[in-house]
Amino acid sequence: MARLSPALLNTLIELTKAGAARDYALISSVELASRLGRSQQAASQHLVELENEGLIERRRSGIRLGVKLTQRGQDEVKAFYSELKAALEQRQAEVVIRGTLFEGLGEGAYYTSLPAYKKQFTDLLGFKPFPGTLNLKLVSSNIERKRQLRLGDGLEVHGFENGARTYGGAKCYRARVRGEYPAAVLLIDRTHYDDSVLELISPLNLRSQLRLKNGDEVEVTVLTET
Repeated sequence: MARLSPALLNTLIELTKAGAARDYALISSVELASRLGRSQQAASQHLVELENEGLIERRRSGIRLGVKLTQRGQDEVKAFYSELKAALEQRQAEVVIRGTLFEGLGEGAYYTSLPAYKKQFTDLLGFKPFPGTLNLKLVSSNIERKRQLRLGDGLEVHGFENGARTYGGAKCYRARVRGEYPAAVLLIDRTHYDDSVLELISPLNLRSQLRLKNGDEVEVTVLTET
């Protein structure tokens, strides 16, 4: 989905302030127009466009309209918040993220072994990744820290085609696991996971090296300056 226009983003923010991120917020187009400083017609059009984009859901309750942000709508507002927060705060050279180890979908070993990806990882990071990814489930402020990484420059991994299919790109950051073990955070363009999951690669078999098991907490220090 293309980036939202400032006007539509502002409407999403006003709906969030009205409580639409938690549940259906009862708000008329007249009330929304007043909040936006726009005409009733413009407010109604914004709701139509946001609904068409899959960012809100609407239902009628008498003369008022119940409006609720979908998960995609909430993600848009959170992404804007993260971007604004990063712009206002001085970016740290290192960010610490903690998560709980879990068993992934098993695709990491395949993708990290593809020659086109493996060469880029070697050139960018200086190591050949052990086949597979280490997957951490994040909670609370750690999710926000991952979202802020998406707004940074990172090291770009280019997508490619091999004649049979197209493979997407990614962004990566150098990192250290438990303060000393080399790794990199992967922010993949096409992934089954949302921002509550952090994917790591390393030249080491970290599970074996650190004797990790599912449910263990793992601390990752991410170097935000490339």
